[in-house]
Amino acid sequence: AERAGIDTGSLAYLGRARTANGEVRTASVWIEEMSLGGITDTDVRVWVNQGELEQSLLGMGYLQRWSSIEIRNGALVLTR
Repeated sequence: AERAGIDTGSLAYLGRARTANGEVRTASVWIEEMSLGGITDTDVRVWVNQGELEQSLLGMGYLQRWSSIEIRNGALVLTR
């Protein structure tokens, strides 16, 4: 989240999520623009959590914007 320019110190972590590593606190944030694989979406709601992750996760809310989701030869393939 910080690498994406979100000030995590000013967020209100009011939600909770259960992950494989246990429960984490979450904060909802709207971002103006998000690009992935040449596709740009605007006004995207994202959730920042206080867990210790080395990478970002794509949540179901964002994945539902795609018409097809598959894993092919070890790669996640998203289609619109």
